[in-house]
Amino acid sequence: MTAQENLGIVDVPKGKRTGLEWILEESFEGWYLMHSRRTLRDIELVRAAMSSGKPVGLVMLKMLMEGVGYVYYIAVAKASRKKGIGKLLLEDALRHFKASSVKEVFASVEEDNKPSEALFASEGFTPTSFNEVSKKHGSLHTLNMYREMLVVPGEVLLRKAIG
Repeated sequence: MTAQENLGIVDVPKGKRTGLEWILEESFEGWYLMHSRRTLRDIELVRAAMSSGKPVGLVMLKMLMEGVGYVYYIAVAKASRKKGIGKLLLEDALRHFKASSVKEVFASVEEDNKPSEALFASEGFTPTSFNEVSKKHGSLHTLNMYREMLVVPGEVLLRKAIG
């Protein structure tokens, strides 16, 4: 089955998100698992890829400030990996942000997570830095965005202009 066959992407309201935790457990460990669970509970928007009525992947999205979005997590169930579902979730996230008048989107990935780096690069994301972001948004706004993104040492911040 390809990702396009029998697959839909839907919003998941806060009260129905616990049914997605198993995907996080298959995708993350340690600090990332703990943080992804908390983020799943609290974040503004969660979109899930559904196949035959069952979730097979998810993406968590947040507005950092007017015109700036952030892709928090993309997770795909182990049995559904390498079928393009992560790419479909990221494409859907970018369409959502564009429809919401977002002009730039950020994401962060662990330095050694080559599949995630490749996924974001395939959609035009490029590495950036605190200094580059500060030149556009100013140091204070950038500091606030970094706090909201929770970029930690060992992660690469990625950026894509859209719109």
